[in-house]
Amino acid sequence: MARLILDFDSKKPLYKQIVEYYQNAIFNGYLIPGTLLPTERELATQLEVNRSTITTAYAELRANGLISSKQGSGTRVSEEAEELLPNHSITWNKLRNHHLNEDSLVFKQVYQYMNDPSFINLMTGTAAPDLCLAKETRELIPYTIRSNSAVSVPYSVSRSLCSLINEEADPRNMVLTSSIEQAILISLKCLLTPGDTIAVEAPSNFAHINMLLTSGIKVIWFSIDNPLTEQLMRKEKLKLVITSPLYNQCYNKPSTIKKRKDLLQLCEQATIPIVEIIEAPLLIHSKINSIPTYYELARDRKFVIQIGHFTGIAPGISVGWILGPPNVKLRLQEVQMQLGLIPPPVLLELIDNILSSEIIFEHLDIVMIELRERRNLLLSMIESSLKEIEVVERDDPTSLWLDIKTLATDKEIVKVFLEEHLLLLPYVGINNTIRIKIPLFYVDKEPLLSGVQRLISSMNKIEQRELVQVQ
Repeated sequence: MARLILDFDSKKPLYKQIVEYYQNAIFNGYLIPGTLLPTERELATQLEVNRSTITTAYAELRANGLISSKQGSGTRVSEEAEELLPNHSITWNKLRNHHLNEDSLVFKQVYQYMNDPSFINLMTGTAAPDLCLAKETRELIPYTIRSNSAVSVPYSVSRSLCSLINEEADPRNMVLTSSIEQAILISLKCLLTPGDTIAVEAPSNFAHINMLLTSGIKVIWFSIDNPLTEQLMRKEKLKLVITSPLYNQCYNKPSTIKKRKDLLQLCEQATIPIVEIIEAPLLIHSKINSIPTYYELARDRKFVIQIGHFTGIAPGISVGWILGPPNVKLRLQEVQMQLGLIPPPVLLELIDNILSSEIIFEHLDIVMIELRERRNLLLSMIESSLKEIEVVERDDPTSLWLDIKTLATDKEIVKVFLEEHLLLLPYVGINNTIRIKIPLFYVDKEPLLSGVQRLISSMNKIEQRELVQVQ
């Protein structure tokens, strides 16, 4: 932000120059809500003007709602400042914050404890170390020796991944990345510009949605129960639709397939692309005989882009991928090069060697058995300890979904979770329920069991509070 320099020769009053300087700084996102401003005395000394000039300028900014003063906390940019910006004023900061929904604010509250070892994190999106092929990176050394092959490594990896995704998937239409986060970032930079409006299927991964918000994208929500309409798409001038197919396996299969086909048809008619994010690790996803993805349902796939990742090799190692039409693939590669996000050759060679061996599939069989055992163990713990609970059956072996009846809001529930040192976000359900996702694949067994104990303790505490309120 440029330094405030007054023009003493200008016909414009000095106080007005100060007002315009701070207005522009707030409008352009240089000063965000809560930013502390200099005291009247400090600013007067800095600008070498009479203090009454600063008093007049601050009074006008305060009258306009852009700043607020409170004894003991000084003068700050008002928390309501962004609501007062003119409609034509499109700034990065306005876009980042104006469209934050309640769920993302809850995520922000939880995020600050992500690195606190006293908390059990049930929100991670990477494979648990005890379920990886290699528990330590050094155990992967045998897979770093490559046999001679006439096929390039990236194409070989893409071909192997496509065989797991869909038999009709073309490896020539795939872009490889170092993670699913990079795949999402590249897609956003390729398809959207700040100020665009997109629709996101709920429930969704809060980390990914906050990535959208911090990229200056406005988000509106829809779900299987609250679908998009042609009128809403036109009204909001949607540029993109983001879906998370595996989050909705718990719904009736024929109904879900019909609703997905309806959304596909709606987007094709409006020429709006669909980006679907496959959260489950690719190998496990390929074993799920479940509801078809949008990519599988699409007729010509001109408007569907699929994003996913291959994880579970070793802690911290994964490869992301983007599958889309040929013209989009070329643009994605250009953006990837511009951002410098091309995956290291050694990573792709390692992935290629593992996918070319039988050991990964043998390991997967072991993991699937372990996941079923974890599911049964957690179910016995939960069903014997919690009332008013419904286990939502789904085909996804990576997670256990629960509907818990409660009058508490998601904010109140998260507050209790934090009291129990548990990082877990609830999804607002229907009929006074909240939906909880317990990851089976993303957390080591012992922390997972401890985390569920803390979940049970949290929900019992909430139930006791509700009983007290009723009495």
